[in-house]
Amino acid sequence: MEWQTKWFNELSTTDLYNIAYERIRTFVIAQDRVYQEIDDIDLVAHHVLGYDGKQLVAYARVFEEDDHVTFGRVLTIPERRGTGLGRQLVDHIEADLHANFALQPISIEAQIDKQHFYEKFGYTATGAVFNFNGTPHIQMTKAGI
Repeated sequence: MEWQTKWFNELSTTDLYNIAYERIRTFVIAQDRVYQEIDDIDLVAHHVLGYDGKQLVAYARVFEEDDHVTFGRVLTIPERRGTGLGRQLVDHIEADLHANFALQPISIEAQIDKQHFYEKFGYTATGAVFNFNGTPHIQMTKAGI
């Protein structure tokens, strides 16, 4: 496994293709949601990429928003789920948070079925469940790291 964190302007065209392919496969096709998957946040985010050889197998983006930092579009490819790769990905997200956004409060919008996963990393659910692009989500927070 090779882990990389890049700003948008550091991404290669191959990185961009791989990111778009896996995000659309995960969040649009598999979850049967129609929405604008690629957006302006991509331009200002850190992109955390996990490659196994030439294959992108894990991904997330990290960015500042108002008075906190957040991350989203967290995915592992279906063929690698259940292998601990998601835990590795969150470890790399949190390393990026610590290195580039130290001590800023963290607030994420987690799909409701991932709530317990994020609780294992110290995130706490706040507020009521809400609908985001057709999928139930919950706000989760954690003190800056």
